Amino acid sequence: MKLPKEIVDVLKIKEPDDLIVYLTTSSVDGKCNIMPSLFTDVYDDEFILIPDLFAVKTKINLNENRVGVVTIAYPSEGKKWALRGPCGHIEWGVPDNYSFQGIRAGDVLKKWGDWEEKEPFASLPEDIRPAVVAQRGVIVLKVAECYTYEPEVSGKK
Repeated sequence: MKLPKEIVDVLKIKEPDDLIVYLTTSSVDGKCNIMPSLFTDVYDDEFILIPDLFAVKTKINLNENRVGVVTIAYPSEGKKWALRGPCGHIEWGVPDNYSFQGIRAGDVLKKWGDWEEKEPFASLPEDIRPAVVAQRGVIVLKVAECYTYEPEVSGKK
C-alpha cells in the first residue's frame, strides 16, 4: 500500500526531538524486540528504510519471522501511527539484483547503504552518538497496513 503523504512527510523530519520512531520485531515464539531509530526514510512511498547500525536482535527475529511494525509518534502535532508489513534486511554483499518484496538490493544500498553520508551521525547528541559507525545494511519494511491513533480526550467516554 502507498503511504499517505502526511506520513511520508513526517518520516522525512530530521530533528530527533520532533519525531519518535521504533521498529518492533518478534521471534517465532513471541519474544519481541523494540529498536529505536533516529534515522528513517521512505522509498517509493511504500517502503520504510532504517539503517542497520545496532540491529543484532532485530536481524535474528527477522530470520525467524519476517513481519515488523514501525510505530511513529509526532508529539508536537499529536499524531501517532503504526505501520505493519513484511520486513527484511538487505546487507552489504548481497547481489544487486537480490529483491525483497519488489525492492532491489542494488537500488537500496546505492542510495542508503552509507547512511552517514546521507545524514551525518555527528549531529547526534554526544550521549547517544556511537564512537564508530558500522552500518551493516538497511532494514526494509513494506507497508501492508497502517493504523492511526487519535489522541484521547480526557473526561469523555
